[in-house]
Amino acid sequence: MNRIVYLDHAATTPVDMAVLDEMKPYFMQQFANPMTFAHSSPGDAAHVAVEEARKRVASLIGSSAEEVAFTSGGTEADNWALKGVMERVSRERLHRNGHLVTAEFEHHAVLHSAVALQRQGYEVTYVKVGRSGIVDPDDIRRAMRPNTALVSIMHANNEIGTIQPIAEIARIAHEKGVLMHTDAVQTVAHIPVDVRALDVDFLSASAHKFNGPKGVGLLYVRDHNSLYPFMDGGGQEGGLRGSTHNVPGIVGLGKAAQLGKERLAGEFKRLTVLRNRLHEKLTARIERLAANGDMECRVPQNLNIRIDGIDNEPLLMAMNEAGIVAAGGSACNAQETLASHVLTSIGCDLKEAKSSLRLSLGYTTTDRDIDYAVDVIPGLVKFLRSMA
Repeated sequence: MNRIVYLDHAATTPVDMAVLDEMKPYFMQQFANPMTFAHSSPGDAAHVAVEEARKRVASLIGSSAEEVAFTSGGTEADNWALKGVMERVSRERLHRNGHLVTAEFEHHAVLHSAVALQRQGYEVTYVKVGRSGIVDPDDIRRAMRPNTALVSIMHANNEIGTIQPIAEIARIAHEKGVLMHTDAVQTVAHIPVDVRALDVDFLSASAHKFNGPKGVGLLYVRDHNSLYPFMDGGGQEGGLRGSTHNVPGIVGLGKAAQLGKERLAGEFKRLTVLRNRLHEKLTARIERLAANGDMECRVPQNLNIRIDGIDNEPLLMAMNEAGIVAAGGSACNAQETLASHVLTSIGCDLKEAKSSLRLSLGYTTTDRDIDYAVDVIPGLVKFLRSMA
């Protein structure tokens, strides 16, 4: 294998060297617990670093620093938003009759949390999504009930990249006095994300999706009183989440947020051009190729296509042998043999879902990477079709 073309940035991204450099001192030199800042100068340094990272994250998403709570990643943030709101509701109403509205194509962090809540006696409505891959706000309105406590709709889908009308959905929720959460793991640092403009009460994000380290993320919390603490402990994160701070990870998240904000406009334009070129050239060279989801209302780094007459598993293996890394579905679902729930939720049948590829670009993707993919993939498709 002569080269690696990594087209799976939606699954994870490489840590930026500047991020790694900023993290390094907090493993060994400045290793103190930031909660000891009132008692020791080493603790002071760690505390300052954590709070500086909080400010950088807040600057990226348009919030105040006090509204940013650090987590172990997007999955925890999603779990916390859904379960924390419902727990708060049940304690206030003294019985578990809260109702959650979400969508069929959400990330499993949301869907599995919703199922867990149902097992506890809460009610959940799963809104359907059409071929465009965009939730209809009117469907959210129709799903609302007098006991609805929370609406959770992702900002952009992790497999097909379609961007959702979150501000409009939030307006509908707030008209009914209902809280609004969005999983923005695929959008933060990729498209402009402003919690005030979106008018959300909670927003989840994860560092490793924008060139930060794994194992650290955040939950934006507009009102601390609306959310029950996720973990009891030493009173970290304003009493909302116990557990010693992951200082190196948080520092890395903060630096990635800073870089993401600085690069956003340029990368948005660059990746849009690269993604469109990839789509156009593959469409020209491969017959019976179609996009999954709306191509206009989509994050710039995502291309999800289905190719009639092939199965994505042998194609992905052949691509990998040629040095091209991509995905058939989300990374969290890679070990399952069933078709992507996202693709079936937007109306793809089993055959269409099993013939689909997700090609996702990132900060390290180059023109040469796109040229190589366009040169290689059509030949592999032709070969596999001839063998079918």
